[in-house]
Amino acid sequence: MEIDGEHRFAASRDALWEALFDPAALRAAQPAIESLERIDEDAWELIAFIEVRGFWGRFRGLARVSHVVGRESYHLRLSGAAAEGTAMGQGAISLLDGEDGEGAILRYRGDLTVHGALTRLGGRFIGGAVRLLIRQLLEGLARDLGGGAEGEPPRQP
Repeated sequence: MEIDGEHRFAASRDALWEALFDPAALRAAQPAIESLERIDEDAWELIAFIEVRGFWGRFRGLARVSHVVGRESYHLRLSGAAAEGTAMGQGAISLLDGEDGEGAILRYRGDLTVHGALTRLGGRFIGGAVRLLIRQLLEGLARDLGGGAEGEPPRQP
């Protein structure tokens, strides 16, 4: 399933870029992230406890960045496994200066694949859960970076 969207931040693009690569900032912004530890220059090991509408699971996985263009864009790959199945996602994240040079805009586009018992939940349920997690992360980052922010809900074609 494909997911894309954007979020506007009052913070500068530089501040947002720093937060996106700061494990402590990401953990603070997204309550589902229990642990996020750097294991090499471009990879992090993560543990996330996800609970949405009666479904819950503790996912252990890996996040890897590539194709980094400093303070502009990068490619992100995520993989995780839980007793309920596995999930793999990949996508592109780009940062732009806000209108009139104020703040920043984060745009993302990617796809997610699930296997195992997770497939029984259905694409609509999984898509809704992923959109909720993305929104929580981006709103948490906006809050922690200070100032207001406006988000556009992630779209699922």
